[in-house]
Amino acid sequence: MPELPEVEIFKRYLDATSLHQRIDDVDVRNTYILKETSARELARRLKGRRFESSRRYGKHLFVRADGELWLRLHFGMTGSLQYFKNDEQAPRYARVLFVFANNHRLAFDDQRQFGQIGLLKDVDEFLKERELGPDALDLGLGEFRKILEKHRGAVKSILMNQRIISGIGNIYADEILFRARMHPSTEIARLNDKALTKLFRATHYVLERAITARADTNQIPRSWLLPHRGKGGKCPRCGRGLKSATIGGRTAWFCPHCQKRTSRS
Repeated sequence: MPELPEVEIFKRYLDATSLHQRIDDVDVRNTYILKETSARELARRLKGRRFESSRRYGKHLFVRADGELWLRLHFGMTGSLQYFKNDEQAPRYARVLFVFANNHRLAFDDQRQFGQIGLLKDVDEFLKERELGPDALDLGLGEFRKILEKHRGAVKSILMNQRIISGIGNIYADEILFRARMHPSTEIARLNDKALTKLFRATHYVLERAITARADTNQIPRSWLLPHRGKGGKCPRCGRGLKSATIGGRTAWFCPHCQKRTSRS
């Protein structure tokens, strides 16, 4: 599932390929992913405009068209973007195509159709209505500690709660906790200032390093948990077998030796 690093890569890809080109048409091939708009309205309001800039917030990507209009993209579980020239090059699961005057297209590709596309007038108002927490990479240490100290629950569940911190999903939560050497079920209330600082630094390091690696598992360091995460995986730090547990309704992978439960961190 695309998390903050993947969405940041999509943002940079869109910026590099699709800005400042007149939109000649919008080809909606499946209306299921459209939210609070119709295929007709999407085409009517975007045709003749240009994408001028973009903004990522958590797992959401917002693209500003000239004038006070924003396109909202959420990538669900399998969403991605692809820029190409000819229709025969369209990705297999292209749900919406933005056709530019230079005859190139930007496809929103989404096999499982959990993604969303919509139109907005005000991004900040949308974020407020959704009650989304601050973007994970916008937080400083002081604010990070202040936010987490207000909550109760397993540290992994807290990291993944988009109303507390936006952008972190299941995979990167596991990676952050592995780097911080914290068991995913550790109660957030048990973390002292030193542990919260360690968690903050791990969060920024993992997200920023994943972006540098283009969120590509082939470029992710083998010293990370991510390449070994799953049944039969071995801890890249100590070589012992990884374990899994259901926390907050999601599967957490961790090393029980390197990420031991503690009475207080």
